[in-house]
Amino acid sequence: MAWGRRSLLRALLLAFTAQLAIAHADTDADVKAKPEGSSEGLVYEAIQKDDIITSNATATTTTNPGLPKPPVEGWWESKICSGEFCVYTNRRLQNGRGIALVTRHHDYQRVQQAENSLNKAQNKLHDPSLLSETEVLDKGVGLTATRPLRRGKALMTFSPVLLVHQDLFTAVAKRTDRAKLLEAAVAFLPDATRALFDRQRVQGLAAPGAEGRRTRSVEDIVLGAPFEANMGHDMNAEHSGKHYAHYPEMAPVGHDCRPNMAWYVDANLAIHVTVARRAAAGEEMTVSYIDGLNWPRYKRQAWVQKRRGLGKKCGCRACTQSEEALRASDERVRKIVDGLAELKNHDSKEVTEEKIDALLKLVDEERLHARMAEFYENAALNYNYLGLDVKAKKYAELAVQAGIIESGTEGNDVVANRILASDVKGHYSYRYTLKRRGNKNMPPPPQRA
Repeated sequence: MAWGRRSLLRALLLAFTAQLAIAHADTDADVKAKPEGSSEGLVYEAIQKDDIITSNATATTTTNPGLPKPPVEGWWESKICSGEFCVYTNRRLQNGRGIALVTRHHDYQRVQQAENSLNKAQNKLHDPSLLSETEVLDKGVGLTATRPLRRGKALMTFSPVLLVHQDLFTAVAKRTDRAKLLEAAVAFLPDATRALFDRQRVQGLAAPGAEGRRTRSVEDIVLGAPFEANMGHDMNAEHSGKHYAHYPEMAPVGHDCRPNMAWYVDANLAIHVTVARRAAAGEEMTVSYIDGLNWPRYKRQAWVQKRRGLGKKCGCRACTQSEEALRASDERVRKIVDGLAELKNHDSKEVTEEKIDALLKLVDEERLHARMAEFYENAALNYNYLGLDVKAKKYAELAVQAGIIESGTEGNDVVANRILASDVKGHYSYRYTLKRRGNKNMPPPPQRA
């Protein structure tokens, strides 16, 4: 993460200013000389499926700094391929921010068809004064809060500059072949965007020669921030459309298995980052890049050591407490996982108000504030199953709030919980368990505050 000492705001403003200049220059060039293809600059020449061919360009930036830019500013098929996987670009997208893909041709076509949707994403820090770059021990440059932040505060949204099909890392066995594709994809990005991406190539302290400083490949960068975007499935096809979407502005955001920020990728492939737990001034702002609940600690630590920790294991509180505290955490996680499974079993006869209360307390103690929507939703439904309408309404409303933080206002779960909160007694779930147990006329137990 070679972000240097400049403020995040200054770096982003410089990058965006350069992108706008590139966009205007590109527009002028398009007027003077339209490339072959459609009026939108699409090139229809069929892709050749040879291994790592370079009919229009050479393969890497690190070994060949003179790599030319794509001949068109719209969608372009580079013909740099390994098997099914090829490099595709659009330097015009997002007002010149651009995007590069390493994917299969049919997934490229899906992204191509979604151009209007991709252009809807906004690229911004909602309030740049809230965040500051700081050197974080064992991590390098990180982001810290400049003032106290409340839960639900929106911090940033950005569109991806790189989409890499997840199957690339298993289907293309040789790392050198993957590197040729990935390096070429980054090289074809607009200059300002490529410069923004390249700041991530050095992880650790900004000063050259600093202990722990290391150079990272594009593959290291992508797999160290594996945000997922799913382009869907083909009918009768064995391959999914799952891609890693990369957002270079997320580079200084550190990992924590119990983070204080939540993120989601919307239908336009833009990432949204929101405060999930109140943060104090000076506190490092983090997200979880992995499943911090269902992954055991040894797996989380190994991932951080390989992908993000400068060769060191995860140093977050959930991984580095005293042995006694870690055992207590493991026991809470076991009870949380089992308790959630019990709540999801809608025919269970074991769920009680006390069990739901206890589960929610454990979740709060374990600081799982970046993934509360699922717990609140299942708590609301099960309270309603028991006829506890006051609690059902309370937690349905909390599920809506958490759902907006974790998946956006249009998420299916957000809509469903709004419906429940608006009329808990009219909802299908009201007294469902009591009816299943044959106690149709039995009044619900008194509700505690």
